[in-house]
Amino acid sequence: MTLGSWPFTGRAAQLAQIRLATRGVVVAGPPGTGKSRLVAQAVHDLDGVAWVRATAAAAELPLGAFAPLLPATPPAGNPLGWAAAALRAPVLVVDDVHLLDAASAVLVHHLATRGTRVIATLRSRTPVPDAVLALWKDDLVPLLELEPFTLEETMAVLRAALGGQVEAATATRLWRASQGNVLYLRELVLSGILTDDRGLWRWRGPLTITPTLRETIAGRIGELTAREREVLELLAYGEPLGADLLAALGSLDAVNHLEDRQLVMVEPDGRRLQVRLAHPLHGEVIRDGCGVLRARSLMRRLAQAVAEAGLRRREDVLRVAVWRLDAGMTGDLELLLAGCEHARVVRDLELAVRLGRAAVAAGGGTPALAALATVLFYTDRYGEAEQMYATIWEAELDEPARTDLGIQRALNLTVGLGDVEKALAVLAETTRLVSAVDMRQATYIMRAVVTTIAGDLTVAEELLARARRLGALSPHGERAISGADSALMVARGRPTVCLALVAKIRAGLDREPNAMGSLNAALIAQATTAALLLGDLEAAERLAGEGYGLDGQFGTWTRAILEFGTLKARVRRMRGRLGDALAGARDTAARLPTPSTLAGSCLGELAHAHALLGDLDAAEQALAQAEATGLPIGPSAVVPLRFGRAWTMAGRGNVAGAVELCLEIAENALSCDLPFALHDVVRLGHPELVAARLAEVDVEGPLVALFARHAASRDGAELDAVSEGFERLGLLLYAAEAAAQAAARYRDAGLHRGERAAETRAWRLAQHCQGARTVALMNLDAPELTPRQREIAVLAAQGLTNREIAERLIVSIRTVANTLYAVYDKIGVNDRTALAAFLNPPPG
Repeated sequence: MTLGSWPFTGRAAQLAQIRLATRGVVVAGPPGTGKSRLVAQAVHDLDGVAWVRATAAAAELPLGAFAPLLPATPPAGNPLGWAAAALRAPVLVVDDVHLLDAASAVLVHHLATRGTRVIATLRSRTPVPDAVLALWKDDLVPLLELEPFTLEETMAVLRAALGGQVEAATATRLWRASQGNVLYLRELVLSGILTDDRGLWRWRGPLTITPTLRETIAGRIGELTAREREVLELLAYGEPLGADLLAALGSLDAVNHLEDRQLVMVEPDGRRLQVRLAHPLHGEVIRDGCGVLRARSLMRRLAQAVAEAGLRRREDVLRVAVWRLDAGMTGDLELLLAGCEHARVVRDLELAVRLGRAAVAAGGGTPALAALATVLFYTDRYGEAEQMYATIWEAELDEPARTDLGIQRALNLTVGLGDVEKALAVLAETTRLVSAVDMRQATYIMRAVVTTIAGDLTVAEELLARARRLGALSPHGERAISGADSALMVARGRPTVCLALVAKIRAGLDREPNAMGSLNAALIAQATTAALLLGDLEAAERLAGEGYGLDGQFGTWTRAILEFGTLKARVRRMRGRLGDALAGARDTAARLPTPSTLAGSCLGELAHAHALLGDLDAAEQALAQAEATGLPIGPSAVVPLRFGRAWTMAGRGNVAGAVELCLEIAENALSCDLPFALHDVVRLGHPELVAARLAEVDVEGPLVALFARHAASRDGAELDAVSEGFERLGLLLYAAEAAAQAAARYRDAGLHRGERAAETRAWRLAQHCQGARTVALMNLDAPELTPRQREIAVLAAQGLTNREIAERLIVSIRTVANTLYAVYDKIGVNDRTALAAFLNPPPG
């Protein structure tokens, strides 16, 4: 991409506001928000535009900024009148109006009072000449505050600039790095940190500062005293820093001056004041200007100062460990291990790996190896983690260390390497080697977790019963066994029980910040599945978004992002937002390690979305990739893939094969998957094959009851009611399909008015499914209205009476009534309320 190819996008409302401001407008905003570009876009097609670009240099001369627009020799008399007479342009644009000299500012104000349309840009929170301030204070022109881009606006700009989809995590990272500053955003993109990964733009490698960006930021920082530079350097390596600590290390006066210049921000944090740089990229430039020795000296000072203060905050251990490591002080093994653990808990995983390796290199022995192996598990380096676990396994360990090692190694073997058999063998051996009741209970609970993942729920229940029979559980054991129970409950089709257990456990976790992130992630995933099973899609999407957690506690933990990204895609697919589901599934699948136990669920969901949208070649590619890279450890890895295959077969016209595959899935499905397998047979047009089984499915909640009602419906009216039920739950794709099936039943019965109404309803709902092409919707036709019919229909839907419509369109009342009757008949509605619902359907 070249600099000139950067598109103008976003700011549509502000662009319209400037174009409609007949008196003019002052556009204010922080540096880099695109004020000048916005104004240029607003006036590019206007005639008679005079441009003034104010600069600090031009401000040294009266009317200096206007010199290019004025005659060479000013008169001896009134310079203001002379300048105003010389400027005859109907539109005056002043860029950086705050830099005008006093005479130029008075001239701008004078022109505004005489009818010139003045459009100016202004840097926010900057002193301005009184004449400029009076522009909006005296209500000559409005003031338009331009805010930095939101995340959504940033994503739109990136899509337009790159000409394709951008990974959500990458867009979020760019937004955070740029803070919505469009100039900084452009330079970050142009630096080459993004790569096109199979049609998806992703951030690769370290952040790069281009020369243009460095010069821009350096210009924004400006000249600094030695004390001010020192404060900025300390913040660049240590932010946020307490104001008292910064005062002890640097100068409080310097902090005050930097705050006045908007280079630092001071924010309350409890009873303390925390200081941070005004923009994260400022830190990059400041660090870039520090030599190695200078940087090490700064970090040693920071480490010493915080350590002497007593490491009072949870994050202080991690910060001091990193400062000491980066400063070349690697001898404090205890600090390295504590920092590694804290970094793992908050999911700053690459930092945790650095600290873990440093602890091993410092002679940390078995504890350091165990800490590093666990961090490697969280960073998807499962093979390397297993090698370390196997080495530690041969060492002499006490019972707590042996138990922790056995559980963590089994987890790595199961969800990392897909070796359930070996994981269970390790846990069995761990049980044999420990004698303490709480240790043996922990191994039984973990064995239950592994067998649940593998789909053997009966064995899992027996293992949990054995753990309880050993004796009273510790608080930690109670929490762990409740988490295992909740997973079993949702798998058994007891979503309400699952949600109650999850709520109880998470209430306890909320009292322990950063406690047991893995358990919390598992609980949120279970709750999401439970909400889906109940048909509560609002809750399911909220929970999946919480788990996805780019802004939350899971940070860079790829496994959580993969799992919750897939769940988000599933929720959106069920809601009928197939384009959104596809984008999310593609985004998630791009992160998959190879091989992976999550390939089946991620790529199965991707194939499913492709198939429902009719892109069957892409669906088959996703299926093939899953077969080549997936580790099928249990139902969660296998069932989504089979659903994706079934709908791909249906899309190819092999409906019989798709039905057969759904019936096969149902034969061995867990209770949480069974209703969906059976209901897909109904959606594929063969309810008679599964109606009896769906009526007997022992899964609570309104969704499964509606599935059973759908299968049992025998006429168009019953299917209409089912469609309405799906729509109330927010399942617009299912609602559209049921309405299309209702139309077919009405057609078979010769009830053509009912057929048209059902077809209209199906078509209306399908419009919110972002291009769905399923078997039931394949032959839907849009109801056609003539221009006159649509004109009258729109007015009637707005509540106008026939007389009011007739008067507005200058036609007879009879013409209006006859036209509305024809509209009602064509689209299958009976009154204005139904007509309004058709013309203005609810969002999906």
